[in-house]
Amino acid sequence: METLLQDIRYGLRALKKSPGLTLVVAITIALGVGANTATFSLVNGFFLRPLPVPSPEQLVALAIQEKNSPLGALGFSYPEFAAFRQQAAPSCEVFGQALAGSPGLTADGRTDPVSMTAVTSNYFSGLGVKPGLGRLILPSEGETMGEQAVLVLGYSFWQKRFGGDPGVIGKQVRINGKPVEIIGVVPKEFHGSFSTFEMDAYVPLSAVFPGGSGINFWTDRNKRLILAVGRLKPGVNIAKAQGLFDVISQREAGEYPASDKGFSIRVIPEKLSRPIPYANTAFLLISALFLILSGVVLLLACTNVANILMARASSRMREMAIRTALGGGRGRLVRQMLTETMLLASLGGVLGVLFGMWAGRLSGSIHFPNVPLQLDTGFDWLVFVYAFAVVLLTGIFVGLAPALIATRAEINVVLHQGDTREAGRSGHRARGDLMVAQVAGSLALLIVAGLFVRSLQNAEKMDLGFNPAHVLNVALDPQENGYNEAQTKDFYRELESKVKALPGVESASLASSVPISTFPSRQRIYVENQPVLPDSVLPDILFNRIDSGYFKTMSIPILIGREFLDSDNESAPSVAIVNQTMADRLWPGRNPIGQRFSMKSESGPFIEVAGVACDSKYQTIAEDPQAYFYAPIAQNYTSLRILQIRSSIALPSLTNQIQAQIRSLDPAVTIVDIRTMNESLQGATGFFIFRLGASLAALVGVMGLILAIVGVYGMVSYSVTRRTQEIGIRVALGANSQQILGLIVKQGMKTVLGGVLLGLLAAWAVTRMMTHLLVGVSPNDPAIYIAASIFLTSVALFGCYIPAHRAAKVDPMVALRYE
Repeated sequence: METLLQDIRYGLRALKKSPGLTLVVAITIALGVGANTATFSLVNGFFLRPLPVPSPEQLVALAIQEKNSPLGALGFSYPEFAAFRQQAAPSCEVFGQALAGSPGLTADGRTDPVSMTAVTSNYFSGLGVKPGLGRLILPSEGETMGEQAVLVLGYSFWQKRFGGDPGVIGKQVRINGKPVEIIGVVPKEFHGSFSTFEMDAYVPLSAVFPGGSGINFWTDRNKRLILAVGRLKPGVNIAKAQGLFDVISQREAGEYPASDKGFSIRVIPEKLSRPIPYANTAFLLISALFLILSGVVLLLACTNVANILMARASSRMREMAIRTALGGGRGRLVRQMLTETMLLASLGGVLGVLFGMWAGRLSGSIHFPNVPLQLDTGFDWLVFVYAFAVVLLTGIFVGLAPALIATRAEINVVLHQGDTREAGRSGHRARGDLMVAQVAGSLALLIVAGLFVRSLQNAEKMDLGFNPAHVLNVALDPQENGYNEAQTKDFYRELESKVKALPGVESASLASSVPISTFPSRQRIYVENQPVLPDSVLPDILFNRIDSGYFKTMSIPILIGREFLDSDNESAPSVAIVNQTMADRLWPGRNPIGQRFSMKSESGPFIEVAGVACDSKYQTIAEDPQAYFYAPIAQNYTSLRILQIRSSIALPSLTNQIQAQIRSLDPAVTIVDIRTMNESLQGATGFFIFRLGASLAALVGVMGLILAIVGVYGMVSYSVTRRTQEIGIRVALGANSQQILGLIVKQGMKTVLGGVLLGLLAAWAVTRMMTHLLVGVSPNDPAIYIAASIFLTSVALFGCYIPAHRAAKVDPMVALRYE
């Protein structure tokens, strides 16, 4: 301990003597450590930090997986959920929620949008959440149609909207015009059962699905809206739970083959299901990729520091030789130098953690449009352990090689002749190898950044299958104001007529969902004259309910057949318009017009295909082509509809006119949501994830480029300094400035080109992870690889040229006297 304290005191004195070097090294390390801790804090908040509930390790997510389906995991229908909850009760308590969007909450004369979820009756009891104020939804309420609607507020929303007033308990408010009573507030630390979503309000299922609408949530086994979670009973592990749910799945498939055949349940640890089971694979992949990229930034920072310290070590060989002559062993000297390095790494680590905290808070303040995302980027013990490990490894990595180089020279040679060239040459080779690695890492980061930026450009220019420009979406649900089916139809008919008459409105139409903004309906279908075989699975296809003006409003081409007509109403034969993919999959090589399918049974009633529309994007920007069909909204009633208006005038002014028309028909009808189509496309399923990926990748790419160029400049400058006498001799023997310039640049560029070749291989390996994260660009895109290589080489050439130009102007008389 006494020796350690002595080493620390000496190390602090040595750092104090070189404040410039200390500052440069500390800042360089801070950049690497900060980037890594900030990234890890995000990953920790996403996947590692447990939910703030009792025994979180017992929680599992339950996702329905359809066999051979490209649509991924699905939710539960209410009948399925009730069956699984009852049958699994001895081993697992099953509960869940259905995301209810962003309805309007009206209180004290003001309406605010809220991120709301509808939960099962045992949701809070299953999680073990206790109320922060008032009470929560009880296991005895919330799943019976016609019940009194109640509301539980999220803590943050309670503070923001009601000022933390405890008097809100018992207050009557309105959700989309429907009266509800506030009964409680969740505790401060609880944000919902899916860790990345910040819920403003919780209501029972019966409040969102009262029954009687066109979508019969309570009985239709194809309406898979519930995201299920389970709490394993003591002594039950995931393997046992998986076996139990496999048995229940087989039982349900045998009893209800039309809806449940071909489905299986995946039991996933709650942490690995985040943010929800439907997207966990992509989020895990993105998190792993950016952890790797942050690690590359740290590696570049370390190589820079190692190069600096190795150059410094060469100048300390005489000092180390004197210490050895006075009895210091090599191990003791290495330990002394490692102590100095660890002090530098610790200083850089402290700065890096502070930088990481700032970056974490900055990223935590990001709000996604249309998505109630809550990024928990706080630093807990796991983040600090990770930061400590990073700092420790950094100190060892950057300090060991310089310490070995400084202590390896022959004592007699150094003391008697002052010759450190042999050790210097060894150190120079090591610095060259590190420089190759640094250029390689920088090139890999630039290629990744280029791929993400190109992907964003392609996504923004992508043909979505519809034209989002100049389209306004207005979501309404008159049923929330007590309208029956006939009154609802009359309201929409009159509203659509008034809106079409407004100046500047080119077209208007109604739909039950909006592409890449709201979740479309899905339905298993029976194709006429295609018998259902015992082992086959019925096609499960997305669809939208629309009226006759939809294709004109959205600018979706009809390829063959016809559009819907006003005469396609409830008294007319059932018709549908399918997209090209559905036509090709269900009736390959045949004319789809006149073909029929059923949403009810193998024997009908049948729906006739009247037209084929161009493929579009329906759920996400990056989705593969998938089967989809449109049904007339007049033949498939739903009270919640989106009025879509294409206009030649500015949409903000049109918004006011639309609101005025709705108020003129019924001031009590609440607008559920109103935004432009382009605004809707900025959400998490739209362009946001591409912009986020491109921004983060560009940031680490620029950091890597700066570190690499500084490293190249530093290495060539040091080489020039070491060879000053040699350069003087060459000039004295007749070498001109151009030859000296070419010599220095050539040697520096040999190292750079070696790094470029290695970087191309490293980029090829890293970009294997990006295949499903890119749109319209291959991970092997030669244009990106070539452009990044040329750019980095050009900038590195400039970094070599500056010290080479300085060397070419050396005065030979000064150089010959140089020591």
